[in-house]
Amino acid sequence: MMDYLRYYLCSLTVIVAIIGFMLGGQWMWLGLGTFPVLMALDLLLGKDFAPRKINHPLIADIPLYLHVALMVALYATFAWRVDQGIGTSGGNAALALTGAFFTMLWLNMVPTVPVVHELMHRHGQIPRFFAKFGSAFFADMNRDVAHLMTHHIHFDTLKDSDTGVRGENVYRFMWRATKGSYLDAWETENRRLAARGKSAWSLQSMILWAALTVALIFLAITLYAGITAGLVALASIIASKFMLEALNFLQHYGLVRPEGVPMGKQHTWNHLSTVSRIIGYEITTHIDHHKNGDLRFDQLIPHRDAPQMPSVFLCAVMVLFPPIWNRYAQQRLQEWDETFASPEERELARAANRRAGWPDWLAESTESVAA
Repeated sequence: MMDYLRYYLCSLTVIVAIIGFMLGGQWMWLGLGTFPVLMALDLLLGKDFAPRKINHPLIADIPLYLHVALMVALYATFAWRVDQGIGTSGGNAALALTGAFFTMLWLNMVPTVPVVHELMHRHGQIPRFFAKFGSAFFADMNRDVAHLMTHHIHFDTLKDSDTGVRGENVYRFMWRATKGSYLDAWETENRRLAARGKSAWSLQSMILWAALTVALIFLAITLYAGITAGLVALASIIASKFMLEALNFLQHYGLVRPEGVPMGKQHTWNHLSTVSRIIGYEITTHIDHHKNGDLRFDQLIPHRDAPQMPSVFLCAVMVLFPPIWNRYAQQRLQEWDETFASPEERELARAANRRAGWPDWLAESTESVAA
């Protein structure tokens, strides 16, 4: 039973934020407050290597679809709160709206991105529709194109814009990955429509519908609650697009793989702490997902012998401070190079270290062994 109930933690985070919006005033920060609470729990509870036991998949899917509905309710409650009055005035009102912005930003990323990711890998019109609509909350309704057609084929290589290279900081990566995902979607949609003799701006264009959906969210909130509410909501959606790339940054940072070489257990980072797995809908059980993208979240097996990172919450904080992240990432990547990498991957790793201006620890290790 616990394996069914644990994922309602994702629903609870959104419900807490909705309550905060209903209360108004500085309670509008309440949703963001779930981040440090979940981070503390993740650090306290430690690693979780247990497989999930789900015998009724349809029941396990309920919180996935519920989450998309709750996100609609979150934005609707925000608009209602602003229309009714924030509950404070002057500078305090601006502070409350700032709390609402960061609350929506946080929930647009987590758990929305993991929920959408799970649904975009499903077959069938209903899950794919919910994935597309849910992606509007982080301004990337065609995320499935870049993810399924580029990332899952070229991850850990320079052809994949979702793989952070050694020495790259998260702020540069956000822009590069955002550009890459949009270009992938644009080029793929152009080819699809051209084959049908249609324009990229026709009513059949998924790019056009993606832009219209985000615009409609902005317009609906603006017409109901005013331009300030509309702009805060729109800003949270746009900012979420960049911040979700920070989550991608953590999954493959610095790893290398020769183009065309079959995937191995060493080719992703895994964040197998208790809350990270739940709030991420098992996407942090990352290697098994890449081995078979059709596996449901509850079918993914956590591998103890795959490369490990600590709590995804802790890593997400560290990447915001590049000097701290670089220092930590170098330690993890040195271990990866010496323990997991194949001979060919070690050569790629040495080249990546040179480009990043990092020490050539593989050469130092070889010299030490020879001595």
